[in-house]
Amino acid sequence: MARKSLRTPVFTALVLGAALVVALPGTAYASTTLTVRSPGATSGPTTANSESASNANCRTGGDANDVVSGVGILQTVGTGTAQSNLHVRGIVPFDGTAEYVAANSYSPGVVGTNATQARAIGGTGGSGGGLDAAFGSTPYAMCLDPGGTITGTQIVMNSVAGPTSPGTTALTVATCPEGTRLLGGGARTTPNNVGALKPVLSAPTYLDGTGAGTHDNGAIAADDGETNPDSWVAGSLYGGSTTGATNVTYAYAICSGSGINISGTTVTVRYAESTGPASVAAPQKTTTGCGEGDGTLISGGAGVTGGDVTSSDFSAPGAQGDHLNGSYPSDGSGSPSTTAPANWTSTTHTGGGGSTSATRSHAWALCLAGN
Repeated sequence: MARKSLRTPVFTALVLGAALVVALPGTAYASTTLTVRSPGATSGPTTANSESASNANCRTGGDANDVVSGVGILQTVGTGTAQSNLHVRGIVPFDGTAEYVAANSYSPGVVGTNATQARAIGGTGGSGGGLDAAFGSTPYAMCLDPGGTITGTQIVMNSVAGPTSPGTTALTVATCPEGTRLLGGGARTTPNNVGALKPVLSAPTYLDGTGAGTHDNGAIAADDGETNPDSWVAGSLYGGSTTGATNVTYAYAICSGSGINISGTTVTVRYAESTGPASVAAPQKTTTGCGEGDGTLISGGAGVTGGDVTSSDFSAPGAQGDHLNGSYPSDGSGSPSTTAPANWTSTTHTGGGGSTSATRSHAWALCLAGN
């Protein structure tokens, strides 16, 4: 049974695409127009303990009004012994100037409106993992035409210090303002030179209190079939050998703009889980998607954790080397798609030592009806 959200407006810290135009049946509202933008892969990083960023712009191709509703990334890791050294460092909404992080003077809360880009950030671990010339990251921007009901968006950021100790995790939740609708979200870890620090969970959730039948104020992610989540959760893992005193984890919620009557809109969550990854030679791909009547795919999320994160609190995956390599729009087989995608896929990977049977991979799709 789907859980009900008792929403509280506070924060907690624990290749260019074609347009997709979908007329939603059974509603008097305008259709949702979504375009997926992607410039293709940007190579790198080329040095250990570093990162490289690339951006997908919703205004590319002449669209004057599109805004980001979801952000995605797919990494190329190669096939050599270094393949486990590349991981996702961030999947975030971006305004084209400065990232929404503390180093750029941003504080938790609403940090921007009508963001137009998606930023994909790839990072490498220590020199022991090696490097591969094939390394690269492809960003995906889910671009919503702000017509119909949702005429604009706002970005809410929250952050938490940590994780600081080797093998530990951190969790933070960004919650949309009261009376708005969650459309998507992202996750980020800093600083950019800590190779063993990475987000391993970026997912929709609810800030609905604690106890039976709740999402434990965001520590439990939204499950398949639940509707109108109000928050985005980011979970991170630190696999370093020393104390990471300056490590920070960020969560981003992409919400409808203020003053918009969203009572006629519904966001439905679709979710899938798979076992693994178990070995470095077998990256794990998990796919879910919008069903008939769910509406239009507008965003998605991904995770690699130590269990079913939709029924119990977020926990670390089975090995410190487990990481994300992708969270992106796809077809039903998990191949990336920028033309009328209805599915979302996560790609996960483990380090050279492999992982354990406790490790689970997760994918979420958010589907909008009634816009």
